[in-house]
Amino acid sequence: MSKYIISHGSIAAVQYVTLPGGDKVTVTDAKDGSEIELKRLPLEVQAAVNRQFGTIFALPYDSRQAFIDNSIPFEVEVTE
Repeated sequence: MSKYIISHGSIAAVQYVTLPGGDKVTVTDAKDGSEIELKRLPLEVQAAVNRQFGTIFALPYDSRQAFIDNSIPFEVEVTE
């Protein structure tokens, strides 16, 4: 079982994923090629990141920063 830790960046469009070995990758919601990093992660991690983006972008714009400020990193376990 591998553990990935997902945490929010300082803006709504950025999340960080800490890999089982300790390396950290940046994931954005952009469609400019930077989302390729997300496609390299396990499906369970991709789904969790996408849910988190869905949650924050469903909030009114003026509520997003409070969500980010109060966001707690969470783990996703992946069976390999």
